Amino acid sequence: MRNDSVAKSRAGVGKGAGYMAISAKKSLAARVLVLLAGCSVAATATAQSLQAGKPIRLVLPYAAASQTDLATRPLAEALTPLLGSPVIVDLKPGATGKIAAEAVARSDPDGHTLLVGGTPQLVMLPILDKSLSYKAFDDFRMVSIWAKYDIIFMTGGPSGVKSMRDLVGRMQAKPSDVTFAAVGQAQLTPTGLGGLVLMKMVNGNAQEVNYPGGAPAVIDLIAGRVTFTTNTLAGNLARIQSGQIVALAVATPKRLAQLPDVPTMAEAGFPEFMSANNWSSWIATAAPRKTPDGIVNTVNRAMVQALQSETLRARIEQLGLTVLGTGTATEDGNSWRAEHDRLDATLKRLDIRLP
Repeated sequence: MRNDSVAKSRAGVGKGAGYMAISAKKSLAARVLVLLAGCSVAATATAQSLQAGKPIRLVLPYAAASQTDLATRPLAEALTPLLGSPVIVDLKPGATGKIAAEAVARSDPDGHTLLVGGTPQLVMLPILDKSLSYKAFDDFRMVSIWAKYDIIFMTGGPSGVKSMRDLVGRMQAKPSDVTFAAVGQAQLTPTGLGGLVLMKMVNGNAQEVNYPGGAPAVIDLIAGRVTFTTNTLAGNLARIQSGQIVALAVATPKRLAQLPDVPTMAEAGFPEFMSANNWSSWIATAAPRKTPDGIVNTVNRAMVQALQSETLRARIEQLGLTVLGTGTATEDGNSWRAEHDRLDATLKRLDIRLP
């Protein structure tokens, strides 16, 4: 009897010890799960925010001292204290912006490498250039559309062209006598495309003369070596005011404050031109597509705040740009999509493509 009692007692002790061991293991597992959950939350929080102190590169597809470069540098200075990291400008010019855009599309989506481009890189190239290694909406997401520039149809005094109707009449009657100064490949710049779209719409034509930059094109325009060009206010306002350049029309819904006597394209007799596209081409900041919402919204808010500075706005507007930067990332993304779709339809309808 005694031996049986001892055996039962020992058996009970064994069961209790086993139960305690199992409970200890469950407790340890629970603590591990809690720790892992905490690590996951921390990792998510880190992924949704910029890394303090790590430089943020704004990659530009243009050369030094270009309009976009000169506008972006003061913006970068203003963003540095707001984002808690040095914001630097990284120039990667060439191939109408393909080099810069492709580099950003392949970069880590952590908010520290962003593209400062615009209509050519985010709308026109994706529509027209089938050799691109990136797709607009698959590889990028909008952060902010923060400035725009307006397109102006211009001629020089020696051309004798007095109005848009006069220019169009010449393109229709004797196109071999009309020359169009285009910067780069006309299909891939907003200004050049404006000229091509007008020609298609009015069943006219002109001999395209390509220039590496806007300055030599304007010099030839003033000298009478080319008939007309499409350009912007940047660097041209004083020449227009002095009469060296004749502004025929502005591709805007309303007249420009700087050129109150110059008609809009609609007023000049070509309202259908304005329905073809949003001709106020923009400068924007975009991020790799997989960049988290938290980071995109942080940079967007910082840009909106920075661009409220009257000093910064004045520096950018002196370059012939109009400051925007008031929309959320989602709102500007919707505007980008709408412009892409409208221009895509226009180019297909008019059969404008790369040669």
